[in-house]
Amino acid sequence: MVQIKEIKELLPSFLKDSNSLLVSVLDLEGDVIHSNPRFREFFSLGNIESLIFFELFNEFQKEEIEPLISELIGKPNDVVLYSQSLFNSLVSWEFSVLKNPEGDFLGILGVGSVKNESEYLSNEIGYQVNVDSDIYFQLNSDWEIQFANKLAESFFGTSMNEFINKKIWQVFPDPKIYEYALQFKKAKESESITVIEDFISESGRWYQIIIHPRIGWMDIYFKDVSEVQLLGHELGRLDSTLDTIMNNSDQSYFLMSQDLRMMRFNDKALDQVRKYSDKELKEGQKFLHFLLPGMEEKVLSNLEDIIAGKHISFEQPIFYVETMEERLFKHDFFPIRNLNKKVIGFIYTNKDIHDSHAILGRLKEQNHVLKEILYSQSIVLRSPLSSILGLLELMDKKQLDKENQKYLSYMKVLAEDLDQIIRKNTKTINESDSI
Repeated sequence: MVQIKEIKELLPSFLKDSNSLLVSVLDLEGDVIHSNPRFREFFSLGNIESLIFFELFNEFQKEEIEPLISELIGKPNDVVLYSQSLFNSLVSWEFSVLKNPEGDFLGILGVGSVKNESEYLSNEIGYQVNVDSDIYFQLNSDWEIQFANKLAESFFGTSMNEFINKKIWQVFPDPKIYEYALQFKKAKESESITVIEDFISESGRWYQIIIHPRIGWMDIYFKDVSEVQLLGHELGRLDSTLDTIMNNSDQSYFLMSQDLRMMRFNDKALDQVRKYSDKELKEGQKFLHFLLPGMEEKVLSNLEDIIAGKHISFEQPIFYVETMEERLFKHDFFPIRNLNKKVIGFIYTNKDIHDSHAILGRLKEQNHVLKEILYSQSIVLRSPLSSILGLLELMDKKQLDKENQKYLSYMKVLAEDLDQIIRKNTKTINESDSI
């Protein structure tokens, strides 16, 4: 009891009270004599008081870590690092000998930091997987299910107690499990991640099946991709029509699935990516890997709105390295929705508007100059015309004979008509904003 009190006083508060680090102290036999609340929460220990630390590891990991801890006792100045995979989490442990100020042994201090395994796997294989939104279960070396999430219960159609510790072949809800067996075994033997797609008739859904072999067990993810498959089938059904429209368009077309993977593109898009990025477009690859030079910031800043299904339109120049030329393009992102209005994909188009934009700019400039000329001429003409009208009013008609009086009346009418024309032109120029 005295030792535990001393340990609590010796441990810094940032370890004892940490909300992110797993902290435990072990005695020589491997019993946990002290742990922080985060450690107990992570391993779901509840009110369990007596705990052997190594029982938190699977059989294979236990064989690895026990000798490391034992060796550490004989090397009090060393530090041991170990990575533990557990329930879709990767715990990076650091073990060291805990001593009091006098140098007496108090225990083995273990400090673990937790990383989400789904994030690591997503980055490693390029497929987004998530233990909270995808069906997920683990198989041990005997093909028995040793862990599953709640979504797996719905998938298997029974409670977890009915299939945990059972061989996958006995409880899988579809006969296709025997087709997957070969893939499971191949992945295990080659120690390589395998991804397949298939339709499960029992659930009526398409799944992307991600098989991740580990040392001592295997992670299996079933990711529902029914909406993506639906989009693919629709594209297939409209194949000839789409190709005709896309390849006869003056725009580059990119059709993407909901996770922004390339499903279709036209020849113009293919040539454009080759020219500006020196890359080769392929179906199934991530669209974000093929953004044109200078587009990264604009697309990423609008990515949330694009994924939400909003129509995004903007003009952005694209720089061509070989000619050191920058050309203006118009870019549009459109959502593709199913009959239930759910977003199941996206279309990105762009069009070179550099020349037309330049022509329009010149026309606007010419229009502006023309307006200035017309306005100036109106002012120049009005001044003498106003003088003429004034003089006509001052003339004494009585001193003119009838013939000249007649000509004077004609002149006044013509001058007033000209004044109305100038006024009308001036008003039209002032109200005009474009050509």
